[in-house]
Amino acid sequence: MFPMSASILFVVSAQAAATAPAAAAAVPRMDIRAVVERVQKRYDTAQDFRAVFSQTLTNVAYNRTSSSSGEVLLKKPGRMRWNYDKPEKKMYLADGELLWLYEPEDKQAFKQSLKGSQLPAALAFLTGKGKLSDEFEVTFATAGGHGTPGDYVLSLRPKQPQGQVKAILFVVDSREFHVRESVVVDAQGNTNNLVFSDVKVNTKIPDSIFRWTPPAGVRVVDTAKLGQAPK
Repeated sequence: MFPMSASILFVVSAQAAATAPAAAAAVPRMDIRAVVERVQKRYDTAQDFRAVFSQTLTNVAYNRTSSSSGEVLLKKPGRMRWNYDKPEKKMYLADGELLWLYEPEDKQAFKQSLKGSQLPAALAFLTGKGKLSDEFEVTFATAGGHGTPGDYVLSLRPKQPQGQVKAILFVVDSREFHVRESVVVDAQGNTNNLVFSDVKVNTKIPDSIFRWTPPAGVRVVDTAKLGQAPK
């Protein structure tokens, strides 16, 4: 399986990231429809986004958890860059045409055409072409150890089956309607938990950030050709 596919599942989580939570004691509680509309409006107007992220992946079959961290940069339409710093350096990048995974320590890069990739419906939220309420059944959920008192915790389930997404949990700040944390659950029950900090929106990230050429000496693997018999 192409390693980039996992990163695409992060897109909505990252586009919905937020600043530190504000005190919410005096904020009137809203119904689920109103909360979803406010979240949608918040990110319809976001042209770019950058933040520090921490990620925790849990594999239920092997009872194994791994942690990583770095910086994420996103820009409409459909461009993203994840610069991992820990535990090892690597980069995921979508430039509008190609998906890249670059592993500098191994001197290799994987690429895949965006046209041929199966992206989750949630990606439309990033590109401004879709609505959460159209793609997902959204309900309130219990916090389950996520977020802080006063946050809205939303459970999103795809209306159409998606092979890599069973459910998504959004922790929404009750004042700004950013999603500060998300948990993506796949069909096997594995989880991808993302928490964001030092968030900046609409900072005019240059397009050059999303253009990348493999350095000299890097082995490039075209995933479309994997498994094909040599000619």
